Amino acid sequence: MIMKNQKEIPILFLKEITRNGLSVTRFQQADDQDMLLKAAHRDDHYVFVFQLQGQSRIMVDFSEVTLNGCSILCILPGQVHQGISAKNVEALFIAIEPALIKGSMQSIFEEKVPIQGIVTLSATDAILLEKIIELLIEIISRTAKGNVQTEISRSLTDTCIALIAGAFDMDDDSTHGSQLRPVIITKQFRRLLSQLYKTERAPSGYAGLMNISTSYLNEAVKRVTGFPASYWIQQQIVIEAKRILFYTDCSVKQISAILGFEDHHYFSRFFTKGAGMSPMYFRQMYRE
Repeated sequence: MIMKNQKEIPILFLKEITRNGLSVTRFQQADDQDMLLKAAHRDDHYVFVFQLQGQSRIMVDFSEVTLNGCSILCILPGQVHQGISAKNVEALFIAIEPALIKGSMQSIFEEKVPIQGIVTLSATDAILLEKIIELLIEIISRTAKGNVQTEISRSLTDTCIALIAGAFDMDDDSTHGSQLRPVIITKQFRRLLSQLYKTERAPSGYAGLMNISTSYLNEAVKRVTGFPASYWIQQQIVIEAKRILFYTDCSVKQISAILGFEDHHYFSRFFTKGAGMSPMYFRQMYRE
């Protein structure tokens, strides 16, 4: 794919689509021409793709994901994504600003989505979620506005998001017994990482901010996610570097500065270790 010269990755702002912080769109029997209108971009909001039937393929941060039949894809704010293909797809798209998602729900998405971006629903849960979303669409479309209507909309939105979060969290038994503490630590670490990855690249730095030992941080994060804290730090930086390499024409030296590296040679070695290829080779390979 050949990209046009760009200085930064395109960002889609939800406020340019709606003033309500929430947009729900239904696609019926959609094929490629309906689903692939937007170029690769990132959003300042959450996107939930609730596919009822059909098959679709979407690129999310350089990983291709396939939705078959009834399933849900969650795209986090900041993740670069683009539709690849769609065949006989019936789906509901929910775009919602982070402020409208409760903190407990956001924690589930932040923890689970990087590991499992897609979940499948049982027929019963799918029917229930579809009915609630349809009711939400009807409430949003009413022209008369008022406090009662706003409260109904908020309640339905909370219910939709809670059902989706429950689908991502349903296999989680880590909140029981002795594993409760590691889950809390992992969530706190991931939240700090999303804010500080440009300036803090050592697990010890995050452990210090959390007032725990580095070994305990790594042990807790690995128990919950399967990988130590150092892995997620590396992944956070490498993914952002890939985004900039692919969607902009910034030089490696410029990218290293953007990501907080003083030495671009060190950044190149860091990227190569995490991505398995040099920055320029990655750019060349993915732009072909």
